[in-house]
Amino acid sequence: MTLVAEQVRARGLRSVLVSELSDHLYRDKCDDHVLVDWDSEDLNALTTRLEQRDIEPVAVVNMLERLAPWQLATAAHYGLPGADENRHVLFSKVLVRDRMKALGLSTMRYSDDPAAVDFFPAIVKPSRDSGASWLVSRVDGPDELLAYRRHLAEAGHADTELIVEEYLPGVEFSVDGPVVDGRFHPLLAVEKPEHDHVRHHDSGLEFHPPEQDHVREGVRALCERVDAFCTDLRLDQCWLHFEGRSTEDGRTELIEINPRPGGGMIPEAVLEISGIDAVGAVVSMALGEFTPEEPIPLRERPIVGWIDMEGDELGTVEVSTTEDDLRALPGVIGARITATYEITDLKRENFFLRFAVVADSMSQLRDRVENTLNRVDYRITPPSRTS
Repeated sequence: MTLVAEQVRARGLRSVLVSELSDHLYRDKCDDHVLVDWDSEDLNALTTRLEQRDIEPVAVVNMLERLAPWQLATAAHYGLPGADENRHVLFSKVLVRDRMKALGLSTMRYSDDPAAVDFFPAIVKPSRDSGASWLVSRVDGPDELLAYRRHLAEAGHADTELIVEEYLPGVEFSVDGPVVDGRFHPLLAVEKPEHDHVRHHDSGLEFHPPEQDHVREGVRALCERVDAFCTDLRLDQCWLHFEGRSTEDGRTELIEINPRPGGGMIPEAVLEISGIDAVGAVVSMALGEFTPEEPIPLRERPIVGWIDMEGDELGTVEVSTTEDDLRALPGVIGARITATYEITDLKRENFFLRFAVVADSMSQLRDRVENTLNRVDYRITPPSRTS
């Protein structure tokens, strides 16, 4: 949010934070703040408050998956960029699957009715919001799927819209890039050979460009399919982050797609590879102004890799290493640390430290990553027990 506010201010515009929290962390970084309860209020409440404050939006910027429908509705109300007729398809994993299947771009089995699922193993997750791997689970049979649904009900999430998808083994990868006039331009392709397939969290070293041949081919094939998908939906002025998986025998499928830049160190990696500021591009897109000066190639060099460090037990993570300590190390191009981080749920991704490294070869990259990891000092204090 700080970077978004800075980009807005650099264009001579005022940044208005819209949130449900009166003490929002980034409130003081913006020029104004409007309160809206995302769960209980509607668009009319937002537009009324904006009018009362004499605020006339010229762009709507959003970086959160769960607020994408609000972004679309607000842009449509004010006649702003970002209100593409078919953009709503991106907000539902079921609608994405339906469109990919109709276009012949996917053979993935899936169902939005858990009671009708007859394929296993499978991945079950919310269709409209599974950020930070929230409620994402593998089920190996009908009994496990039933237990998952019972857990949802017990946790008060019985009405969550679900999708159940065929589980595809293989290596996971992600791709980031802009969509302009119906064409997708891949900028960053990331191989994730150490992905946690049990918790479905990112794990270990991730890097661009992919190293394994079948992953490189999977990236190429899936980028072509996503391009066709974007053309069909007539998307324009939006950023896509999508994840795929490739098997050694040549099958590649889309796993997930989001209308925003990837998290963690991906914006830093995109900037290093392409020279394009992903946050700045998103702001330009919200204004309808993003136009590549020339065709954007998916560059092979330099090699960029990063680590997202995740706590593996409940408690308070305290990091004594500083971001400046890490940035001073060879090859480190970015670091982000939450000095004190509370872990309350191990089913969510709990990344408290991230860093990105650039190198001329994979062996140099691994050496630099190992050197950086050896400089990280942290501890996890278990939660206090009360009688």
